[in-house]
This record gives sequence, structure tokens and C-alpha cells, in this order.
Amino acid sequence: MPGAWKERSAAATICCLLLLVLVLLLLLLRLLSSAPPRAGQELEVGMCEITALDRDLSHPRRTIARQTARCACRHGQVAGTARAKPACVDARLVASRQWCGMEPCEEGEQCALLRNRSGWSCTRQLGRIKTITVS
Repeated sequence: MPGAWKERSAAATICCLLLLVLVLLLLLLRLLSSAPPRAGQELEVGMCEITALDRDLSHPRRTIARQTARCACRHGQVAGTARAKPACVDARLVASRQWCGMEPCEEGEQCALLRNRSGWSCTRQLGRIKTITVS
């Protein structure tokens, strides 16, 4: 009887180890599939990611931020801004500099083109203004 017990115990240990390895592999696959794409990896069509963000807080009462994004857009679309986030937008809006057509401001903000059409401004009800220029 002691020999049979040892065989069952060894089989149970091997079974538990195999189950543990399987669970760890599934967790690893899930983490890899949910991770955002890294530079050099392909994005899903219609998706964008921010690749660089630089903030300059040296000016009082003003923040200057420069953002770079990369997008994988459909035919007829280019990288733009929608709801204050990088997005694929209609290429005609960008070519004609009709920035507000992209709906670039957050909910509750008013969009206005800059005089020279180099960008737009988003104004909140309390008077806070966010100016965005395109380079």
C-alpha cells in the first residue's frame, strides 16, 4: 500500500505542476495580447497612439505641450485630433485646414479656427482657452 500511495502522490504532483504551467502560459499570452503596440509594431487600422509628449511648464499660467502621434488610418483619412485625442480623420478637413470639422475639442468646449488657420482654440464656459497649432 505505501508504494501505491507514492505513485499516486507523484502523479498528483506532476498533474499540479502541468496545470500551473498551463495557467502561467495563459496569463502570459493574455498580457502580451493586451499590451499596447511598441514602436515598430503595426497598429490596427483606424487606431492611433501617442509616441512622444513634451510639456514645458516654464511659463506662468501657461503650459506648452508638444505631442507626436502615429496612426494607421483607412484610405481617405489622415492623423488628426478628435475629442482632444489622436484619431484618424477625413483627409479633406486637414487639407483645407477646416480643423473644427474634426471635432477636436472635448465635450462642452467651443472650437474656433485661428485667424491664419494654423490651428484652433477650444474655449470652456469659464473662459479657459486651449490653443492648438499644427506644424
